[in-house]
Amino acid sequence: MLNCTSNSRAKKTFNCAVTYHAGSGDMYGTCPDSCPLKPHQTKTTEIDREYERVVRDAVPRRGVAFLFTHFPPAQWAEPNQPKKTVFNYSADTLEQCADSIKAGAASVAVVAHDYWDKSESKKATSARGVKMIRCLDETTGIGCAKCGGQKGPLCARMDRDFGVVFTAHGAAKKKAGNNEEPGGCYAGGGNVALHWRNLSHREQSETDGEKLKSFVKSLVPGTTLRHHIAGDLGAIK
Repeated sequence: MLNCTSNSRAKKTFNCAVTYHAGSGDMYGTCPDSCPLKPHQTKTTEIDREYERVVRDAVPRRGVAFLFTHFPPAQWAEPNQPKKTVFNYSADTLEQCADSIKAGAASVAVVAHDYWDKSESKKATSARGVKMIRCLDETTGIGCAKCGGQKGPLCARMDRDFGVVFTAHGAAKKKAGNNEEPGGCYAGGGNVALHWRNLSHREQSETDGEKLKSFVKSLVPGTTLRHHIAGDLGAIK
């Protein structure tokens, strides 16, 4: 199930186009079981290849598109390519994020909700010699649409040599800082969860790929599109 919004009103994604992706009957159905933030297992282990191909090409005219996925780069059908949607690997740790960046894949990581209270810098950190920049929305209030200025959002840069770090937030933020305890997904509570859960119970006559193709064609040129505010690329069981 796919929900598409052409002009987000949320603070962080204000004026961006966004999508939500859910399984039928289970909002976590498209998320891999390897994700430590998911509260329960869904037996989702593989990427939906047809949908992945559509997402790769789902970039607004003269715009940019990006997403975050818990499926590691080794499972992607292809590496990031110019003028296509930038896949960001959501690593479990800063060290894993650093290793992935060194291997050539755009990557991000989540740190504990109190991580920056213990850090000398409030804007950046590092791991294994790789710089990690804290999401600009958290330090300056600049959302995705204006992030990075003329060069575009940090997360939409496929060949960057730095990671992007997000601070655990939401009702389950304390769990998100501990990979041994499931259920720390930021989208598991609040308004995001409400929209995501409702989506999982809708009926849809077209495939997610078909719906996404039509949506992208309708967007204003120059739009920034963030795929999957909640959800992932998983083949629904």
